Amino acid sequence: MTVSAAPESAKETLKAIRLVKERLGLATVLGVSNISFGLPAREVINANFLTMALAAGLDAAIINPNNKAMMDAFHASLVLMNKDVRAERYIRRHQALTETQAVRAEGAPVFAAPNAADQSIGGRLKRAVIEGDEENITALVDEALKEGWEPIKISNEALVPGLEEVGRLFASNRYYLPQVMLSADTMKKAFTRLKQEMQGRKGPSLGKVLLATVEGDIHDIGKNIVATLLENHGFEVIDLGKNVSADRIVEEAEKNKVDIVGLSALMTTTVLEMDVVIKRLKAKGIKALTIVGGAVVTKEFSDKIGADEYGGDALGAIEKIKRLIGTHA
Repeated sequence: MTVSAAPESAKETLKAIRLVKERLGLATVLGVSNISFGLPAREVINANFLTMALAAGLDAAIINPNNKAMMDAFHASLVLMNKDVRAERYIRRHQALTETQAVRAEGAPVFAAPNAADQSIGGRLKRAVIEGDEENITALVDEALKEGWEPIKISNEALVPGLEEVGRLFASNRYYLPQVMLSADTMKKAFTRLKQEMQGRKGPSLGKVLLATVEGDIHDIGKNIVATLLENHGFEVIDLGKNVSADRIVEEAEKNKVDIVGLSALMTTTVLEMDVVIKRLKAKGIKALTIVGGAVVTKEFSDKIGADEYGGDALGAIEKIKRLIGTHA
């Protein structure tokens, strides 16, 4: 019943959904919009009730698919409940809506798909990276090797250009973090295969980079992406992981004679540890340059603690690291 007449009805409905799921193990379906009958701005109540019902275990909802508020709530709920792998449906919907708006405003679509016309092995490798095709990337690398491509050619002419395109898509808000991570994982698979091929004939490193999430912080998604991208671009990476003490960072930087120390932190309570690490590196006389990044890190904070560079996003950090040590791809 509508809450305008029976105020407890929403709570009772949610309770019923949970009990049916827990005690009977049955699927549930619910007509959502009657809950707001007799009230103004019904779509607000309907959308919020839908998210609550989905969280309670609702399997199917009878809603108006032409109502944007309801569809926004539905797709967002799928992401929040981990029912939308890598938020793919949510992202596709957002992109489609944005493209439609752009077409209406300018008469031209803004989202260009990777060039499917290029069926060369290089084109297919590049497209696999852009699309995050983890399933087929290793087979494509094998195909390129059979065609006589050297590992360095596969990297420089197919894989890295694919990553660079991902970077451009990310910078222009056409790609989002789940897609960047999928492309990074795809690259990792490709380079795992190339490393097997290159055993015993290691090429020159562009530089040695030490990465760590500072002490007290256990977030490392961004750092892990940076590590993968650096390896893919030809850097030697020493990844110390997360929650790493300043003493260990300084010790490993000195022992390995690294060119760059990259520090990551996500929380306002842990970013100050970056200042501690940089001061200790300088006090120890270690000449490695420093780059800092993370969700709460800003350019102003980076300058304040004396870091040599502010990382920004993971993809932009790669170019900054190249610039720091004087190697441009």
